[in-house]
Amino acid sequence: MSNFKGYFLKFGDTIFPHKYLAQGNEATPFQRTEAEAYRDGNNDLHRVTFGNHKSTFKITTIPGITLEEKIEMENVMSRGLLDSIQRKYQVEYWNDDIGVNDYSTGDFYIPNPTFSRTKIVNNTIVYDSLTYEFIEY
Repeated sequence: MSNFKGYFLKFGDTIFPHKYLAQGNEATPFQRTEAEAYRDGNNDLHRVTFGNHKSTFKITTIPGITLEEKIEMENVMSRGLLDSIQRKYQVEYWNDDIGVNDYSTGDFYIPNPTFSRTKIVNNTIVYDSLTYEFIEY
C-alpha cells in the first residue's frame, strides 16, 4: 500500500493546485552531503556523510498562466511562508528517496525567480511557463 495521498506539495494545510503543474517536474530528495571525502593510496574512496539529508525540487507551471492564476498559486504558497525577506517556506513534499516513498517536511528557500510575460489579454498578464526552485536549508 502506497503512502501517496494524491498531491506533491502542501504549504501549511493547503495543497498546491495540481492543475497548474506541467509534466516533468523534478525532485532530488534527501541529497547526501559529504563532511569529508578522499581517496587513499590504493585509490579507494572514503566518505564521511552527514546524516542530515537535504532536498531540492523544481515545479514548472503549464504555459498560459494568467496573473490571477499566478496570484492564486502564490496565495497557496504563502500558507507556508516563514520569512518573506529570505523567501523561506515550510513545505510538505512527496519524497521519492529510496526507502522513504512518503511525505517529508522541510524549510526551503526560493532563489530569484524569473517571470516570462508573453502578452496582455483582457486587461491581465499572461505568462509563459513559470519555474520555482526550492532549496532546503
